[in-house]
Amino acid sequence: MKRLICLLFVLVLPTALFAQSQPSREAKMLTQFGLNDTQVSQVMDIQKKTMTTVRQDRVHIRLLRAQMAQDLLPAKVDMQAVNDLITQEAQTRADMQKVFVGARVQLRQIMGDDAFHMYVKHFMAIHRRGWMRRFRNERMHQEWGAQMDEGQQGS
Repeated sequence: MKRLICLLFVLVLPTALFAQSQPSREAKMLTQFGLNDTQVSQVMDIQKKTMTTVRQDRVHIRLLRAQMAQDLLPAKVDMQAVNDLITQEAQTRADMQKVFVGARVQLRQIMGDDAFHMYVKHFMAIHRRGWMRRFRNERMHQEWGAQMDEGQQGS
């Protein structure tokens, strides 16, 4: 399960980061990788369709989890219903992975191997910087929270 999550993360990362960029910035980066205008628009179209599908699947998974939480509330749990929800969630995750892999294959065909690998490395680097910022911010908030708690206890 952890491997699947890691794989999904690696596949989602370029798509998610690409979708959040400014259009002119995206086009400029893709042009720097040697893509022509037609290829740039194809790549952007694949990214848009992939993100739309992924958003829908994520919402579906959240709904399934909420339904499962609700089904687990009664003292007598209907395990068949819970198992069905688990199966639906697994199928949705499999569908998401198929979408990511399909997009990845299409992007690689359009861009070529070298440009595609540079593209992935670029977004991995951006993502790492984003994670480091978030990590520092979380630590800062935790430290401030601890300081605030100490200050309130002293009063």
